[in-house]
Amino acid sequence: MKACVVKGPGVVSVDDVPALHAGLGELVIKVAYCGICGSDVRLLAEGFYPPGMIPGHEFSGTIYEVGPRVDGWNIGERVTANPGVRCKTCYYCVRGDWQHCHSLKTLGVYGDIQGAFAEYVKVGVDLLHRIPPEVTDKEAACVEPCAVSLHAVRLSGLQVGDTAVVFGAGAIGLFTLQIVLSAGAKAVYVVEPWEKRRRAAVALGADYVIDPVQTPNVVAELQNQTGVGTDVAYVCTAAPSVLQQAVDAVRPRGKVMEIGGGGPATVIPELWMWKEVQVCGSYAYLDEFGLAIELFRQRKVTVDGMISNIIPLEKIPQAFRDLANSDSEVKLLVRPM
Repeated sequence: MKACVVKGPGVVSVDDVPALHAGLGELVIKVAYCGICGSDVRLLAEGFYPPGMIPGHEFSGTIYEVGPRVDGWNIGERVTANPGVRCKTCYYCVRGDWQHCHSLKTLGVYGDIQGAFAEYVKVGVDLLHRIPPEVTDKEAACVEPCAVSLHAVRLSGLQVGDTAVVFGAGAIGLFTLQIVLSAGAKAVYVVEPWEKRRRAAVALGADYVIDPVQTPNVVAELQNQTGVGTDVAYVCTAAPSVLQQAVDAVRPRGKVMEIGGGGPATVIPELWMWKEVQVCGSYAYLDEFGLAIELFRQRKVTVDGMISNIIPLEKIPQAFRDLANSDSEVKLLVRPM
């Protein structure tokens, strides 16, 4: 089969690799679509992926082969998969906080579990989720980032009638926007430098969109729009300056959710103290993966206007090079076959 294989920092190629076969408790999935995540681009550039790794953790497909001791699943069923492989016995797994598992592995990211930038991918049966008939394969390939956003919004404690600002309108930011609106926010503001992403935010319901390149003082503009600052800020970008900007943008006793990864950020903790702002991290998801599928089924979220391009497997190397130099795309999907 063909797969996108890591060769070194920032370098991948599409190679022929050995065909997959389902082992005990496993299934082989024929990949329909696999999304390119911002973390895929960053981790490849940083040399995080070892040579020989096949990345890709946001995917949909159909069951191609069923291994021994797998019951209740049939060839041809449409599925997606939670990529997190946990031990189920450590302190955090027993508590239900499996995303902090001491032995956590993530399909296509780390732990030597090959991912879905390939014609086929192999997964454990406990990771599988059926795709309802109301949900398309493209939407199912975006369940994972939607679950990330849903987890963050739930942790934030957003209340009906609250105001919110979303920094960054990539896939995570745009799903956060949609979920916050569904949760009853009175107004949602989006800060995003790229025009294509700003247009997507407007189409998906943002009340006011700010271009930080053209707006000298984003915080002042948000204060002008809200009067006191927003109740919650969601940081969905790795831009170093944005974390402190988000703290400045919320009202006293507001809340900041850090969802985007990235490098070091310069912050002023004393300003956090004066405002009694809560700054919280949000990592991955728990039961939100299944709930995200339900959001799609109920049409509470959509990928309309978010998928900026669909590319074949052979174009992944160029896509990674392009994305390493520009964040202008909203969401790229790979269609292997």
